[in-house]
Amino acid sequence: MRGWDWQKAELRDGTLAFERPDGLERALRDGFFFVAQPAGMDLSAGDRFAEGFYLPERPDAPDPYRGYQRWAGERIGGEHQGYYRRDADQTEQFFLESSHWERVVPPALVEQAVAMRKFAVDILRSVLARLDLPRETWDEATGGALSSRGTYTLTFNHFRPEIRARGLNIHKDSGWVTVLRSLEPGLEVERDGAWHPIDPIPGTFIVNFGCAMEILTRSSRMPVAAVAHRVVEQSKAWRGGTRRPDRFSYALFVDSSLDEGVSPGLFRYQPEAGLLLEKSFGDFLEEILRNTYREDSTGLY
Repeated sequence: MRGWDWQKAELRDGTLAFERPDGLERALRDGFFFVAQPAGMDLSAGDRFAEGFYLPERPDAPDPYRGYQRWAGERIGGEHQGYYRRDADQTEQFFLESSHWERVVPPALVEQAVAMRKFAVDILRSVLARLDLPRETWDEATGGALSSRGTYTLTFNHFRPEIRARGLNIHKDSGWVTVLRSLEPGLEVERDGAWHPIDPIPGTFIVNFGCAMEILTRSSRMPVAAVAHRVVEQSKAWRGGTRRPDRFSYALFVDSSLDEGVSPGLFRYQPEAGLLLEKSFGDFLEEILRNTYREDSTGLY
């Protein structure tokens, strides 16, 4: 299966319109699909941050998109926030939950992040409308994600080809939907016991579903897959005698609230019984993250 066999859609007036009549059903089984970037959404701030967050500051030429290695979790004041340099992977990463956006990153990036968050939530709402989940349960089922009470995290990845390691470990995302900006090959998904590339298509985001969506819909008439994925090792590449820039990617993750006063955890929908509490989202998230970034485990459940 090649990248062009994955489903493609566009969000029109809040509804996902797929190129194929059965596109949504295929996308829910695949766990991934491409969606057209909204007209007018400026991605330049995110691209610039992804290309520079890991670089040192230059006193002679201040740049608000560089020098974020010093923003570790304790400085931001949140768990799993800020800059991380991975030993088992090629990645350097920067995580930032929405409550910290305005304080930490440039205003243009905040504006883009807010637009990506709205786009991701609209995608989630459009998918829920096609499932057999009663509308009155949607916000409770998704941990407040539809009513601005969820967890919305912007995550940046820089891949260091000089490091001989896996690109990014095998894992599933924890939450509801992920909207990914990726410009270079390297992402692969596991389907039917084999790994298949998801090569970028210009003008689109890659959307994938997370474990929360898989757990919620497992007993429904239209279950949604959270598919294991990885990034393969990146090598130094040269083009016309000049080294090609390092691979980068970034994504907006939509997760349930970590506040148990808002959401007690992850639910499974049982048509005969309604929403059934499965597990604490906080504990589940900790397990996924711990296993994703260890050398001897995978971020699966």
